[in-house]
Amino acid sequence: MADKNSFIGVFDSGVGGLGVLNTLLKILPDESYLYVADSAHFPYGTKSAEQIRNYSEKIVRFLLKKNAKAIVVACNTVSSVALPYLREISGDIPIFGMVQSGAKIALKTTNNLRIGVVSTPLTAKMHAYKNEIMSLNESAEVFEVGSQELVNLVEDGNAHKKKAYLLAKNKLSGVLSKKIDTLVLGCTHFPFLYKVVKKVVGSEVKVVDPAAEVGKELTQFLMENNLTSDTKERGRIFLTTGDTKNFFDKAKLFLSISVKDVEHIDL
Repeated sequence: MADKNSFIGVFDSGVGGLGVLNTLLKILPDESYLYVADSAHFPYGTKSAEQIRNYSEKIVRFLLKKNAKAIVVACNTVSSVALPYLREISGDIPIFGMVQSGAKIALKTTNNLRIGVVSTPLTAKMHAYKNEIMSLNESAEVFEVGSQELVNLVEDGNAHKKKAYLLAKNKLSGVLSKKIDTLVLGCTHFPFLYKVVKKVVGSEVKVVDPAAEVGKELTQFLMENNLTSDTKERGRIFLTTGDTKNFFDKAKLFLSISVKDVEHIDL
């Protein structure tokens, strides 16, 4: 049985998952978190499914060894190709994925059942959101577009520049022509582009972030299993497989709390 005062593990290929962590910190501020950025292998969105399974398995096994009480896959690409496999490994420790939660919130939001998804190229190629959404409602129409360039913009810290607007406008023109009323930010880097994307899609299209739904599901799990933390000691640990200074500088830009230290880890 997991320890209620243990940490929640969160991981991504880089800084994108910090947006998910920001959301979790708002919803569950009294919990401890251990964040792993697999920056050495960024970007995941252009890798093979087998590579992503291997990378994510190592991270999950590491988090389990550290006694995580729950794990959030703050990466849509991993959620697309490796979630069932990772859940087999994790046993009783739950793993929460982005695609599954994103599909639910998209269907709660849409009125005309025409849903757009902007994601990494691999998530789009796998039709992860389309398959998940249509498994919940076969009447839905889902239009997907993948963009590694938008992911790279965020990873490089250029989320709010004019270049981001022009790129987003170009990438989203196709799905917008399909008369969608809901757009899912299907990569955890993209909530950092929310204002840019909203400016492109206009007031008629609702832009949704799966992280809020993940936070709700995680909260429900912790409460139902008596795993809500009751200690005042809140851990905030940050690990990266890449350059620690580079991650530290980006975390200062993207995270709502101050980061005191970032440690390097080999996985």
